Amino acid sequence: MTRPTPRLTIGVLLVALLTVTAGCAAAIGDDPDPERIADELEERNEQIEDIQGERVQTVETPNSTQRTVVEIAERPPEQSRQEVLETNSDWQSAGDVTVNDGETMSMYDASENTVTEYNVSYEPESAAFASEELIANALNESNVSYEGSDTVADREVHVIELTDTDTDRTTTVWVDTEFWYPLKYETTTERGDQQLSTTMVFEEVAFNEGLDDETFEFEPPADATVEQYEPPETQTVDSLAAVDDETPYDVSAPKLPDRFEFHEGRITDAGDSRSAYLSYTADDERVSFSVTNNTAYEASGETVEIGDREGTLSEYDEMRSLTWDCDGVRYTLSGELDRETLIDSAASVSC
Repeated sequence: MTRPTPRLTIGVLLVALLTVTAGCAAAIGDDPDPERIADELEERNEQIEDIQGERVQTVETPNSTQRTVVEIAERPPEQSRQEVLETNSDWQSAGDVTVNDGETMSMYDASENTVTEYNVSYEPESAAFASEELIANALNESNVSYEGSDTVADREVHVIELTDTDTDRTTTVWVDTEFWYPLKYETTTERGDQQLSTTMVFEEVAFNEGLDDETFEFEPPADATVEQYEPPETQTVDSLAAVDDETPYDVSAPKLPDRFEFHEGRITDAGDSRSAYLSYTADDERVSFSVTNNTAYEASGETVEIGDREGTLSEYDEMRSLTWDCDGVRYTLSGELDRETLIDSAASVSC
């Protein structure tokens, strides 16, 4: 089942264009002003009335290559449509469709012949091209280099490389020279002697050619099951004891490094399952710990030993997540902790 991809997910990376291309770099100077950059990015973004094309995403790991071809149509910022044309992914199927008409998002799972409808709302502030804070963070946390020009989907692009100064991740973005829209990007992460790379590229793309209103209407198959998504009830509590009192299972805290303090707890009731979420903070660090009696999904990643139990460890850059089951309850501990600390903290949880 495809999941909608916000069109501005990597838009903030385009800040690099203004800092490295010859004319703009000279005009902005050696100390780029985030507010000015945001204004210029927004101005170009507002020139886009619609986008349509065919996009290919490839995820390569040492053990597999997953390739998905998606047909997209967008009338930003509110309306979008994505349809999976072909895929060998484990979590998508050819024929999956996601349509957002600005009020309702319909997600069709072709393999299950089911449609889930979500109520959506559009806030102009939340859909801004890039906030000053995001731009400032991008500038401060990456080394940026201009790699010249190229062609993607028969359009001229600038090639920009960003290297995160805190991780081993390198991101290369191919930016349309007219609209500053990313037509291709590639992210590569080193994990020890292994490499994970994700590439997304438009093989066909067109701007401002006009889209019919019918593009953003979705008529499910006559025999499809249609469900309205009802968000689970959530309450916030301010102590571990309160979390424990509100759940049908015992919740004990992981033993974390001394710098972390309890921040917040949340209880989510989704009918058959009841989940607890706890967050711990230390300056700009955050660790999350979740406990739930929903063990239906299968965690993916590396199998590791957690005391006398086994768990599944997944990593992305400096973020690590460890999941394990005990007596019908699932635990997940996540944060920017090193492997040893994460595993030791998980092993401290009683169940």
